[in-house]
Amino acid sequence: MSEKKYRVTFEPEGKSVYVLDGTTIYEATDEAGIIIKSECGGVGTCGNCKVIVIKGDYEQTGSERFLTDEEMKKGLLLACRTKIKSDMVIEIPLASRLFEQKILTEGLEKELKLSPNVRKIYLKVDEPTLEDPRADLDRIWDGLKKISCNPKIPVDILRRLPDKLRKGNFSATVVLNADEIVGIETGDKSDKNYGVAFDIGTTTVVGYLHDLNNGKQLSAAARTNPQTSYGDDVITRIDYTNTHKDGLDELHERIASCMNDIIVELANDSGIDKKFIYEITTTGNTTMNHLFLKLNPKYIALNPYVGVLRSNIETRARELDIHINRYGKIYSMPNIAGFVGGDTVAVILASEIHKSDKLKFAIDIGTNGELVMGNRERLVSCSTAAGPAFEGARITYGMRASDGAIEKFVINDSDIEINTIGNAKPIGLCGTGLIDAIAELRKRNIIIRQGKLLKRDELPSELPDFIHERIISHEKFGTSFILVPGRDSQTGEDILLTQKDIRETQLAKGAIYAGYQILKSILGIADDDITQVLLAGAFGNYIRREQAKWIGLLPDIPTEKIRFIGNAAGVGAKMVLLSKELREEACRISQNTEYIELAVRSDFQKVFTDSMFYPECMTCK
Repeated sequence: MSEKKYRVTFEPEGKSVYVLDGTTIYEATDEAGIIIKSECGGVGTCGNCKVIVIKGDYEQTGSERFLTDEEMKKGLLLACRTKIKSDMVIEIPLASRLFEQKILTEGLEKELKLSPNVRKIYLKVDEPTLEDPRADLDRIWDGLKKISCNPKIPVDILRRLPDKLRKGNFSATVVLNADEIVGIETGDKSDKNYGVAFDIGTTTVVGYLHDLNNGKQLSAAARTNPQTSYGDDVITRIDYTNTHKDGLDELHERIASCMNDIIVELANDSGIDKKFIYEITTTGNTTMNHLFLKLNPKYIALNPYVGVLRSNIETRARELDIHINRYGKIYSMPNIAGFVGGDTVAVILASEIHKSDKLKFAIDIGTNGELVMGNRERLVSCSTAAGPAFEGARITYGMRASDGAIEKFVINDSDIEINTIGNAKPIGLCGTGLIDAIAELRKRNIIIRQGKLLKRDELPSELPDFIHERIISHEKFGTSFILVPGRDSQTGEDILLTQKDIRETQLAKGAIYAGYQILKSILGIADDDITQVLLAGAFGNYIRREQAKWIGLLPDIPTEKIRFIGNAAGVGAKMVLLSKELREEACRISQNTEYIELAVRSDFQKVFTDSMFYPECMTCK
């Protein structure tokens, strides 16, 4: 007997899926490919996956703990706590949606000597005769002897060699990957030689298509990482693999499917056939690396936080269900430690800190914050769990950097000005808007150093009336500041900065700044010794340096020392795609960069506590 299935339709898309009785609405949105807010990954603890049931029967438990009386009157429920019991029509409000965000694809421009791992050589060999009865493979080897000495060849390629040679009148294009023949193609196809570099982030995935014959980038494409529906951070995703029988396979399938979609887009944009893509290089944090390679990440999250591998690894693309040339390979960059991965190796490689005579500090603020400090003599690194707040997660009206997100917030003498991405009516605020809002309120002592948002009767008397009017006492969130009144927002609701948001930001920026202070102490240096602060990643590229100093996210050093380096992790992935020598350099970086586990340091808790205070930031004034 077949199990009962119900049709669930999501509005306003009108998209329908069929699910089994008892499936949660959250699981149904995932089935429909609609990503909604849920940093907890649908386990019912964050209260963000709010939906409205327009039609149908359901069974729900515990939604009321996360909703205001007004929200319940509107019919809001939590998707993860509501089970489907009939055909249903469900509305997903704007405030619950995750939109495709503004994803940074570019970074440092690097000139390098082109020496890709994959080469294509067109050969014309002599036909066999009774006087010259050499085997077909010997003829190929002889033709390649100036390039490679008797390269290996898989037996399934060897089986097709005789017919390929004769079909092409004893001419063929040989595809070499290092010391292995990975293809024999009829005719001269030596001009069709491509590779893709991937930066696999916790939140975003970026792919770059390159011509391996000349190094030229042909196209770039990006997606939100579909694993976000399983949680917004690596720990939640690791937990999913531990608590679900096929969890690791599911998460791998999601990232592989995303990469395959990007590959199709890159190939279509550039007018090439993806069968001529012979190599993929990848970089990402250690957990993303494990999930992509289908390596058990369980012990990364358990003391002493150890991964399966630190070194680079190569494998066939088809073993990971990546759809390029059937003999194509994947090179995955080496990691440094459980929470400092190949993306940090890529940032070091791209920024060349490891070659610098001067002391530099690099920070990649993503879902985690990875920090590296030093020069050619010594490099030290650490990781801080800081990113979700700056990507909109765990912020009351937070959202990713997509249309309608407040990205700039300024308090003038007589009014407040905001900019939104896409110039759309505001929906919420992204990380840059969050920093701006807190910095602007901090400058005027509306937020004090300890992080308290003052009530209306506690505000400095000199502040204008329009500031006083924006301080409210919310029934659910307590003391809050109205960033955008409901009449001006896309949702019709006030967009607030709450006391909880300020505390979340303190935790995030405090962790990053504490990491910075500890790395300084290990190297025995002061702020003045640092010649450059390098901001990597999408978030780092868009923040305003002065504002970041006002909240204590960045050190209080001259602003001209702070430099944006874009998606340096992606640049590093491109560099190892185009140069086999740089793969060796990446391995040396991995081996020589010291990892500092902050949790075991006796001074960390005090430094972290001190770093949570908002600074006076004298040089910002």
